[in-house]
Amino acid sequence: MRNPISILIGIYRTWYKSRTRELRLEFVVTDYCNLNCVGCTHYSPLAKKEFEPLDMLERNMAHLAKVCQGKIKRLYLIGGETLLYPDLKPAMNMLRHYFPDGELYIFTNGLMLPKMDDEFWQMSRDLGFIIALTRYPIKFDYDAVEDLCRRQNVRHIVFDDRSMANSFFKFALDPEKKQNGRLSHFKCYNRGCLSVVGDRLYPCSISACVDHLNKAHGTKFEHCKGDWLEVSEITDVSQIKRLRDTKVPFCDYCVYPITSVKYAPSKRERSEWVK
Repeated sequence: MRNPISILIGIYRTWYKSRTRELRLEFVVTDYCNLNCVGCTHYSPLAKKEFEPLDMLERNMAHLAKVCQGKIKRLYLIGGETLLYPDLKPAMNMLRHYFPDGELYIFTNGLMLPKMDDEFWQMSRDLGFIIALTRYPIKFDYDAVEDLCRRQNVRHIVFDDRSMANSFFKFALDPEKKQNGRLSHFKCYNRGCLSVVGDRLYPCSISACVDHLNKAHGTKFEHCKGDWLEVSEITDVSQIKRLRDTKVPFCDYCVYPITSVKYAPSKRERSEWVK
């Protein structure tokens, strides 16, 4: 049996780490993807081929840049598969324009990187973008893609290695909304993934993208007041931090503990996401 003092110390360390973690913003440009992963947290297997309007993306970037005033340094363009976004290059220019001192990332599963043109690589170098690569357990040469980034002199990181055993999880939602939301929030694997979708800022991608699940399976995972911030109504970075660090009503849907699952193609079944 674990020492109660050790348990309390562990709880405090988890709390302190989450509260002091650097804020980051994720601009979701599409949930459409060229992979079909079981239980995807963006519900990409259920998503239609839709893309964020460029004018809305720019309004959000412009407003958040004014509010944050250099207080948020890490910013991401994310999908779905980000490289499928038809306006990716203008989006890259806009993100650097509005966040001139930011550390900017493009999330990708890497499959399209060998097909990207010279202009993309030149822009990535000139604008200082970092390729945030996730490895999946599929037949694809990720070592060659990393070598490609090095040859193009574009900085890259392996953000996540999903090719390892037990690296996939089921993030189930409870339709009856009877979970311990405070515990789910405290232990949240996706905590800090502040997602800009449409004209709203959500605390995580599961909440931000759940409409794909509702439309596909007729579920009714609804948002309440406090589950998001209207981007245009954000006036101070403290509101963003509070959204990240405070349990919201949607957390009562989230089942804890999460369970590991074997990687497989999604069958687009309700059970992949619902308790």
